[in-house]
Amino acid sequence: MSATDLMRDFGAMLASGGVEVVDCSGVLGPDTPILQLPADFAKPTPKVEIHKISEYDEDGPFFAWNWMVLGEHSGPHFDAPHHWITGKDYEDGFTDTLDVQRLVAPVNVIDCSQQSQEDPDFLLDAKGIKEWEAEYGEIGEGEWVVMRTDWDSRVNDEARFLNADETGPHSPGPTPDAIEYLMSKKIVGWGTQCIGTDAGQAGGMGLDLSASTQIMFRGGG
Repeated sequence: MSATDLMRDFGAMLASGGVEVVDCSGVLGPDTPILQLPADFAKPTPKVEIHKISEYDEDGPFFAWNWMVLGEHSGPHFDAPHHWITGKDYEDGFTDTLDVQRLVAPVNVIDCSQQSQEDPDFLLDAKGIKEWEAEYGEIGEGEWVVMRTDWDSRVNDEARFLNADETGPHSPGPTPDAIEYLMSKKIVGWGTQCIGTDAGQAGGMGLDLSASTQIMFRGGG
């Protein structure tokens, strides 16, 4: 299904009340959890700061507005291929140069919320994705795949959201073979509800810190 067909059908369903619109954004503020990486790997991202310009006062009597300090990857966000070294040579790999027509596509939501509740280190592997396809239908080329974990229920408590101890963060995510399988199906992108697109313990999977990012951007996806 083309993006044009998808938007046409979506518009018709909206007009008829046949779909529910869900807000997938998040509130940004000083308490927004920030990805924490080893000091020898990356400089720390600053916490989100919100500074008032005016609020119907002497600094601006007719309007309320702010200026902000935040990292590109604070809160819900999208990673362009150029974000990671394996995608640095990808033509048009910046957020503002990507073909946005390609990004409008159906989404496959794989519900792993129960497993993630029982095991914060739960890993979705290729076998699990194939089992999901057997029940719900095959994931198509050019479609999105999202791993539902309900991890966003922790977002108001940074310690619970990052869930880190002396061994590092503990949060659910995909195995490298899961991402390899999805790339073989030529999906347009992958998403999760955690601090990043990988499991908290991804560094122990044989890939340096970020399995999904390295594999997906290696393919320009």
